[in-house]
Amino acid sequence: MVRRLCYEPSVTALIAFPAGDSTYVPGWDGTVFHQEGNAWIPLGLSRWEIGCDQDVQAKANSDYQKRVEKVDQQERSKTVFVFVTPRRWAKKAEWLAQKKGQREWADVRAYDADDLEQWLEQTPAVSLQFAEEIGLAGWGVVSVARFWDGWARQCVPEITPDALVMGRALELNALNEKLRSAAADSDVMNPLSIRADSMDEAAAFVVAATMASGELRHQALVVMDPVGWRYVETNPQIRIAIAARAEIASHPIMRKGLRVIVPYASGDMAGRPNGDELVLERPSIYDFEKALVHIGMEESDAKRYALSTGRSWTVLRRQRATNPAIRRPGWLDSPHSASLPLLCLLGAWKSDCLADRQIIERIADRTYEDVEVDLRQLARVDDAPVLNIGMVWKAKSPLELLTQCGDRITRGQLDRFFAIAQEILSIPDPQLELPEEERWLAQVRGRVHQYSGLLFESICDSLLKLAVRGEEQPGLQSLRIEQRVSSLILNLLDGADGCRWLSLASYLPTLAEAAPDEFIRAVQKSLGLPGAPVTRLITESASSGGFGGRCWHAELLWALEMLGWAPRWLGPVSLILARLRDVPMKGNWGNKPSESLLSLFRSWYPQTAASLEERIKVLDFLISKAPDASFSLLLALVGRGPNGAFSTHRPKWRDDDAGTGRGASREEAAAMVLAAKERLLTMSAGDASRTVRVIKKINFVEELDNLLLLLAPFLLDAASDGDRETIRAELRNIIHWHKNYSDEPVAELESKLKVIVDIYERLVAEDVVLRHQWLFDNHWLELPEKDKGDGIEAKGLAVVELRVSALNQIHEAYSMQGVNRLICECSEPGIVGSTLTRVEWINSVEIADWLFEAGADFVKSSSMARCLVGILESYSVSIADELLQKLIHLGSYHKWEVDSLAKLLTLAVARPATWRIVEECGPEVSAAYWQQVSVYPRADEAPGYVMEQLLTVKRPLSALHYCQYAIDKTDPHQLRAALELFLTQGGEGEIRLESWYLEKMVDRLEACKEIDRMTLVRLEFGLFPLLRYGRESKAVLLYEALMTQPEIFKELICMVFAPENGERKPVDDLAKAGAERAYSVLHSCRRLPGVQDDGRIDRDILLEYVRSTRSLCRDADRLTMCDQTLGEILAHAPADADGAWPCEPVREVLDDFGAEQMRKGFCIGCFNRRGVTTRSMWDGGEQERTLAETYRGHAERVRFSHPNVAAVLDDLAKDYEHDGRREDTAADLRKEGL
Repeated sequence: MVRRLCYEPSVTALIAFPAGDSTYVPGWDGTVFHQEGNAWIPLGLSRWEIGCDQDVQAKANSDYQKRVEKVDQQERSKTVFVFVTPRRWAKKAEWLAQKKGQREWADVRAYDADDLEQWLEQTPAVSLQFAEEIGLAGWGVVSVARFWDGWARQCVPEITPDALVMGRALELNALNEKLRSAAADSDVMNPLSIRADSMDEAAAFVVAATMASGELRHQALVVMDPVGWRYVETNPQIRIAIAARAEIASHPIMRKGLRVIVPYASGDMAGRPNGDELVLERPSIYDFEKALVHIGMEESDAKRYALSTGRSWTVLRRQRATNPAIRRPGWLDSPHSASLPLLCLLGAWKSDCLADRQIIERIADRTYEDVEVDLRQLARVDDAPVLNIGMVWKAKSPLELLTQCGDRITRGQLDRFFAIAQEILSIPDPQLELPEEERWLAQVRGRVHQYSGLLFESICDSLLKLAVRGEEQPGLQSLRIEQRVSSLILNLLDGADGCRWLSLASYLPTLAEAAPDEFIRAVQKSLGLPGAPVTRLITESASSGGFGGRCWHAELLWALEMLGWAPRWLGPVSLILARLRDVPMKGNWGNKPSESLLSLFRSWYPQTAASLEERIKVLDFLISKAPDASFSLLLALVGRGPNGAFSTHRPKWRDDDAGTGRGASREEAAAMVLAAKERLLTMSAGDASRTVRVIKKINFVEELDNLLLLLAPFLLDAASDGDRETIRAELRNIIHWHKNYSDEPVAELESKLKVIVDIYERLVAEDVVLRHQWLFDNHWLELPEKDKGDGIEAKGLAVVELRVSALNQIHEAYSMQGVNRLICECSEPGIVGSTLTRVEWINSVEIADWLFEAGADFVKSSSMARCLVGILESYSVSIADELLQKLIHLGSYHKWEVDSLAKLLTLAVARPATWRIVEECGPEVSAAYWQQVSVYPRADEAPGYVMEQLLTVKRPLSALHYCQYAIDKTDPHQLRAALELFLTQGGEGEIRLESWYLEKMVDRLEACKEIDRMTLVRLEFGLFPLLRYGRESKAVLLYEALMTQPEIFKELICMVFAPENGERKPVDDLAKAGAERAYSVLHSCRRLPGVQDDGRIDRDILLEYVRSTRSLCRDADRLTMCDQTLGEILAHAPADADGAWPCEPVREVLDDFGAEQMRKGFCIGCFNRRGVTTRSMWDGGEQERTLAETYRGHAERVRFSHPNVAAVLDDLAKDYEHDGRREDTAADLRKEGL
């Protein structure tokens, strides 16, 4: 009690009063450092002794003398000695006078029972709590601590204050600010309303907040009965009075300095006050899960309770109540509870969807209006069971609703529900009628279900609830609920075609959890049918890189992952995943059958409740049924290096994952890896490809014995050269890596590597070409020797020597036939060609004849053509040109066609020497050459000659691509010609021109004074679609002409929009393309007519431009769209110097009586200029409300000078307020998982 009396958070720097068993510890009974001091607590440091002895005087003297002896004089001179006794002390004044006179302490104080009584009178909150502890409480009030204990301890586990406020930091801070501001401002008298799921929760939240703030804790209490306001009235020190329920505060005490807090239920519209209000949103599901774990729940249970309670502490407290009286909610006895069974069967729907309403009427066998009347009344009760979010009705806690009202569901309602579920879930998804690339437009094309997605999800979720929890309800036990659900799902999926699987893709996890055996049976059967219809979920998934693509198979994998938690289904689920693994998949989706399979068995993080022994048994089963998939799985299990994993899909209502899936012990993980290794060795014996995959995964230093066991079969004479070389390639990698990068002790490493090197040498292939082919498979080789630190040049020379030696051996063994074979079989024939230029014996070969005979017509992608490229690139220019001339001569002698000669020439290095040879071959060959040759951008030379040749053969894009690194060296006229030809001719194959370089080309032309301005305007107009990624404004001349010449504006308007009157004419593709381009130019315009260099708008120029443009467009019968487009452009107007927006000249244009359509366009432009927005999932419409305030502020500034403009700005504010409410609704729906 004394500790509570002494504690004032704002001015107490130190306080220590041991309590309980700690009172027996030697030392002071209390220590306080008070920064201000008051009538009871000394300023600065004070030491306290407390005694309950009957002989008060003797106890006081004893404690005093003991402390004098133990504390030195210097410390005592700065410390106040305080003695406290709960007894009356008649000689207290005499004792104090005596001790003060001795001057042994800075001061001496003493308090007896009379003093404590006065002190308690001045701190009524502490007094109330003390009275409760000694059983003397009354007056209809309780302390905040007593209220909290009564509320929180009704639940198991007990709710803590920290848990209740978790995820509600904004609301907590707002409440604390309101309470502190009320304490600082004694004139604040209006009550503060707190809204939450229930009045109890609202009051508990305020109590939790005051308990967390020591400053407020001793100034607050809870009024449990109207009579308690008398206690508040007689104790002016009470600053915060919390009504336990709203009706208690019907006539509260109101006085200055007292903040009355009244709790309300969220749906209670009748009780909504006019004063200050704070709304407590339910925490997000993640914060609620975290809070449940905080109070002691296991994580998987926390997730289920977060779902089943609708993130409501009120519902959780009821479901986990120790008091049976709390478990029954009051709304069960509501006169409107007749619609509760309907909510059990359909937990969510959209009231603005006619088809949804018709389904509600069919199940309820009542009109929808009658049902909604019930729901609206239920939504207003305390702890309402139903939520109304926008146009959505949803059960707050669907599972609790089934528990509370399941026995009220009639057989007729169930029959109607199952019939409707079968009917709706059998409907094909209309978007499947569209081609894959157009399905993202399903809403636009009208290919959507007549029922809302919420209704589909609600039906599936109800099937799950009924299957898992239905049998627990006495009233439903006789109706064979689980069997009916299983039968319905089997009817849906058994023998289903691909369309059915795709249509139900989003609901497969729920259906699988509702009927696991039937789901597994249906998938297994589908995999065995012709075409395996269920695999359409995989084959239909679009590429992961495309726009609007969907991963159709994700939900199937989640369904299987969810079933895999239960040991009984682990075997069949694993086999299904193994078979799905072999189905070809587009793109690089993270959701893969192989990843889902691995997650079930991952050694350190298995996502299943199966024990280690059970998982190993399933592995053996899988090996016998799907060896290839099993082998890949085993490899993944023994993989070395960093490894990451995500939690897989968990059951929603079943508890198969309870207490599992949080990681395996180190011993268990090691045992799993060992079991996988043993099986890998068995499966790899004698199989070269598998052996190599195993070698890649194991650490040879640690697993040398196993490695030798794997390699033994390939040392036998019966082993093929192909298998040996396959093994040898991997050993070469091992030797290279360990010799260059291993941090193992050198002596130990060399000892083990010696064994590997010996085997590497023994595995040499008999076939010389196969033996050396690896040297020509890659430009960058990793040699089986230490070369780290030698430098790139030294390593390159070593590689060249090996390749030269290899070609010498091949030539010696097989002559040129061996070389031909190497060229055909290796991966990089060009390396063979470059190496041939280095061998000595090549001089004895008539290389041109050999190449001609082996190369046929030198198709560019052929092996011999690639070899020739390597030869020509490696020879000096003179020798390469000589060889090229010989080949041309041979081709001419054999009467090659022009195209064949051109193909040969394209293999030579593209350089001036080659181009001279091309010209010598005549104009036909030259034209064919330039039509085929690939030239690459260069920055070190002028591109004029190459561009001229490319433009001659109509290859403008290649010409532009070639000059992109040397734009400043490019002739502007040649650049203009290339761009103009590009616009008329289009692209070339795979060549792409980046918009950044195109922008630089436009800049180059704009800087040139020799080219006609209108020519550049037309050019920029043609190039406009390519100036993307925000570079549209780089078309400077185009926009300058557009905003200064009304005729151009009118021309673009006519290209985009049809006349307002008269017959519409058909539009060809060319006109359509022009219209699209003109539309982009107009709607990307950020420049205004009359803009000056300093950004200001010249009024006269603007008005004249608008007048002329409107006149021209009126004559062209397109005035309406002219005005709207002008309005959109004016939305980008600057503000005046005083901040008024839009600027005065623009306001003058828009305020004109006849500018209604322009004002409409202005609104559109304001919306469009905002662009794309981002926000957190839980954020509502705060961004929109901020914009609404901005526009309303602009409106106020011009309301009396330009009323029409102010009206438009007001409309914008209203629209954004409406959008803000829409975003609030969307955020609330996301919080509900909808």
